[in-house]
Amino acid sequence: MPTFIQLLEELAEAEQTITIPAGEVEQLVSRFGDRVRQMGRWNASGDGSLDIPLSVVREAAGQLAADSLAEAVQELKAENVTRMFKSSSAMSLIEKIAEVYHRHFRDLMTRYQDTKDPSETTRLRDRLVGEIFGK
Repeated sequence: MPTFIQLLEELAEAEQTITIPAGEVEQLVSRFGDRVRQMGRWNASGDGSLDIPLSVVREAAGQLAADSLAEAVQELKAENVTRMFKSSSAMSLIEKIAEVYHRHFRDLMTRYQDTKDPSETTRLRDRLVGEIFGK
């Protein structure tokens, strides 16, 4: 039987991933720059989509003030703007998501390196391989 912490870790790892289709990724890149592709695992050699763990989006959104998040959503929805300024709320959200995603990956790598349990090592290795190469 898993410990309480192991159970919580399993719940966290069973998280959902959102996929942004390639067309939308390219549209966002044209408006906000290449940093968009760093928000998650970009399927560059595949279909060009972008996979982002939902927990990463939640954490990043939670780090923005409510009014900034609402403004970011409006900026992301705007279709008549060709390229947003670096100081926009949407750009702040994109930066936060990229930052949280990279921390998420580093934490996963650290857990893999620090574990002594062979089954946990295998499970974490498989997750890392999925993060790098896709599932």
